[in-house]
Amino acid sequence: MGLFARLVERISDHPVLFVFIRGIVENGFRAIRAVIRRQLKPGTGVKTLDLGCGPGAFAADFKGDEYVGVDLNPRYVAYATAHCPGRFICRDARETGLPGSHFDQILIFGLLHHLPDDAVRSVLDEALRVLRPGGSILVIEDIPSISKLNLIGRLIHRAENGEHIRPPDAYRHLYGEKARIGHEEVLQSGLCDYYAAVLLK
Repeated sequence: MGLFARLVERISDHPVLFVFIRGIVENGFRAIRAVIRRQLKPGTGVKTLDLGCGPGAFAADFKGDEYVGVDLNPRYVAYATAHCPGRFICRDARETGLPGSHFDQILIFGLLHHLPDDAVRSVLDEALRVLRPGGSILVIEDIPSISKLNLIGRLIHRAENGEHIRPPDAYRHLYGEKARIGHEEVLQSGLCDYYAAVLLK
């Protein structure tokens, strides 16, 4: 593992540093927040699940909702519980233990590019299990850098353990196995490129 990769891993393991650095690299997540506002109903009092919530970067966007964040990293969950609105639990996104058909909407941001295809299918199965009929899932995932000139974005992808960063077609295929895709777009957030899709139950 190279020096830069070790640095990224160390930063990722500390919630405060992670939030600070990602905020810089991704311009405060402004583009991501804009997609969330367009495709979900944040802050309208609905039941919202944030799967792979990390240190709660988007929890405040859902203030006023019945918001639950789930993450496997206990440091992230502890940080989010202390600093963010909502309820946070430390669980695997493939088996949350949450009640079925409970949530109106689900956000999955930056989780699936860490997982192989079978694990992605399991996460989607669990998301659909806890989603009420007529609900929606917004999935926003890293894709390979679109511009060959985006050297920093490519370096970040190489270093941040995103072993399964896929092109949009590959995500589209996986999602299409489980749900109907109601909307999709490619966007840039700071130095990072993403594919966003709304999955409908």
